[in-house]
Amino acid sequence: MTANARLAGETLAHLAGLGVRDFVVCAGARNAPLVTSLLSVAKEEDLTVYHHFDERCAAFFAMGLSRSSGMPAAVLTTSGTAVAELHPAMIEAYYSGIPLIAVTADRPPTFRGSGAPQAIEQVRIFGPYAPVALDVSSPTDLGAIVAWDRCEPLHLNVCFEEPTKECRIESLPDIPFPDPKQPASTDDPPGLEGFLAPLDGLVVILGELPEDWREDVLSFLVRSGAPVWAEATSGLRESQVLRRQLLPTEKDLARVNVSKVLRIGGVPSLRFWRDLESRLEIEVMSVTKRPFSGLARESRNLVLPDFPPFPEWKPIGKAPDAPARRDLEALLEKHPKSEVAMMRKISEWIDESARVFLGNSLPVREWNLAATMNPAHPDCHANRGANGIDGEVATFLGLSEGGKESWGIFGDLTALYDLNAPSLLSQLGKGRRRIVILNNGGGKIFSRLPGMADLSGTEKQVTENHHATGFQSWAEMWGMEYRKWKAGEEAPDLPDGDTVVEVFPDNEASEKFWADWK
Repeated sequence: MTANARLAGETLAHLAGLGVRDFVVCAGARNAPLVTSLLSVAKEEDLTVYHHFDERCAAFFAMGLSRSSGMPAAVLTTSGTAVAELHPAMIEAYYSGIPLIAVTADRPPTFRGSGAPQAIEQVRIFGPYAPVALDVSSPTDLGAIVAWDRCEPLHLNVCFEEPTKECRIESLPDIPFPDPKQPASTDDPPGLEGFLAPLDGLVVILGELPEDWREDVLSFLVRSGAPVWAEATSGLRESQVLRRQLLPTEKDLARVNVSKVLRIGGVPSLRFWRDLESRLEIEVMSVTKRPFSGLARESRNLVLPDFPPFPEWKPIGKAPDAPARRDLEALLEKHPKSEVAMMRKISEWIDESARVFLGNSLPVREWNLAATMNPAHPDCHANRGANGIDGEVATFLGLSEGGKESWGIFGDLTALYDLNAPSLLSQLGKGRRRIVILNNGGGKIFSRLPGMADLSGTEKQVTENHHATGFQSWAEMWGMEYRKWKAGEEAPDLPDGDTVVEVFPDNEASEKFWADWK
């Protein structure tokens, strides 16, 4: 067995030991030992292999697969700038706590600093975004993989000699593998009980919640009786159990006399959260799986593997007043051609059992504001770790794998940023996939920002990237059905197959909606 074949086999065996079952391959000459060995053992080991020509897209797709399965997924690249293309997905996975594994082929260490073809400095190229990063020149270097906690990205930089046709293996070597490293837990998280007592003045904000937290979080919220603002990605936005506690809009939240905020889960998207940077009179505590407070100001951050239990206490008695929901319903009826009103209609199309992915940034905010409460959509996701628009369509396609019906809702610029992602469709399993594109001719989110609302027309042309691009030919290019829905027209009937729905809101009506909502 050649040294390359042995190194490829040991690497794949360690990945299998970590629980990796999904591999996304971007093939090249230098990673041929890994790719050919993987293809040789995939059927026997029950491994699924996808392939793509664009490393950036492949990495986000692998991240979506990991979101869907809850298990680590690996993306395999050749050497050189192919490795750098993984960086955006590694950043998102780091902040979102997704176990994405980058397996990058490299030339031998002697090539470093030489400027030889496809020889760049790959060791720890992802910096803080891959806390465990192993430079693997021999199988013994893989032993340090036990330090990985499966809560963030992992980087294996595997150094191969010039590949030959004898560089593949036919079966995985049998290696002992330790159980996953479990983070320490505590039944008495310091400071939390004191922060909650008394409960008066408390508001709870729910960001993206891990599924294994939701039942315990729901129990805590009901027992506290505290007012709650819930992101769609919390899975509890439409909870009937919480209906008397929920603050459906940010305007309703603004009416509450808040003295302290408890954030549970991921960093939320609402404006109120950002305003806390200057509202220092409000105490803030976060309970989260990731070590990020989400604020630059002083606050307390409890990083816990599990949501902690609490003793019984006297709950807050009065349900929060929420009149702004009625105002919202009136404005949706007044401005039916607005983007927000069309988002409401889209949410009404989607079955409660469907998986929903919200592409940044305006779709997230519009869904949180206006999506219907009935049916509920508890299986809702978004890439809110770094809040970027990279790889959103690819992430959605990975997330959709294994689902019966999945909907991805994207802004037009977000879709333009990821045009080659649907090349993966032919490799996916059965499932109805809907890609909804809100085409308002540019990045209208910038007009919602306080510091950019009064820009001139010329300035908006640049900041919003105005365009007149449509997506029908894009749908046809990748073999998807296409439907157009223009403001004021009847919503189209949708076919059974994978479908692009291009939505054209009336921008003037949208501006009027937001002006009235203010």
